[in-house]
Amino acid sequence: MDIGSVNHEVAFCKVYDMATKEKVERILLKNRISYYVEWEDKGLGGLFLFRKPKDKTACVFRIHSDEVARAKELLKSVLGSKAKETGGED
Repeated sequence: MDIGSVNHEVAFCKVYDMATKEKVERILLKNRISYYVEWEDKGLGGLFLFRKPKDKTACVFRIHSDEVARAKELLKSVLGSKAKETGGED
């Protein structure tokens, strides 16, 4: 039985340095916006999991589609226009 999409999460923004990642996380947490960080795997077959992310490792923040407009407003000072226009797509 197919119940369809359950979590409605979308790719919100991609950051390339740990300082920006930490700023984005603090703002999302402070404003109770649930998120998931998806690391860009540049390692060999998942070996990335066994080492600490470097300062220039890219990661994608995924958030619930209903929170996109609010998150854009809250993160305007950190991201500028980097936040992806999602239009509700996954």
